[in-house]
Amino acid sequence: MDILTLLGSPRAKGNTAQILDTAESEFGRQGHGVHRIHVTRKKIGGCLGCNACRKVSDRIACVQKDDAIETLQAMLDADMILFATPVYYWGMPAQLKALVDRTNALITRYGEPGQTSLLRGKPVALLATGGGVYENNVLVFSAFQKTAKALQARLVGELHVDECTEPADMTAETRHQGKVFARHLLEQTASN
Repeated sequence: MDILTLLGSPRAKGNTAQILDTAESEFGRQGHGVHRIHVTRKKIGGCLGCNACRKVSDRIACVQKDDAIETLQAMLDADMILFATPVYYWGMPAQLKALVDRTNALITRYGEPGQTSLLRGKPVALLATGGGVYENNVLVFSAFQKTAKALQARLVGELHVDECTEPADMTAETRHQGKVFARHLLEQTASN
């Protein structure tokens, strides 16, 4: 299986990246290919809301020509997608949110009978790290669940790792959650 991970943290070696490293290592250990895109290093503009993309149902038809196009194509090419994000003000950082907004280009006939998505049935998951407890960060998960539903993707897992402040303070037990989560995602993907 080819797994795409989308790192949405501006900090390349921060808490989110460290837990994602652990998950990716487990995917690789179990024989799966892993490709990471560090979203904050890409040039991805916000969605223009022009809806030109909704007129085409068999390919990415966004009018903007930036790094979102190749990233969206990587999402289509992958067998599973893992979004990894720190929680900033109850949501994703702006760079990852811009990409999520641009997934609009993968949906046609939104809200109408016969709505389609190029990600229909594709397994997706969310790994989020936050300084606070889950109850204080639940909005990022709620928004992601709605995004997965709109994309007609199959949500196979969510992980919140709390008390993530500085990477140096992270324990081996905290990092280990990434490994356990990777196993869970593989099980969920294989079972359906």
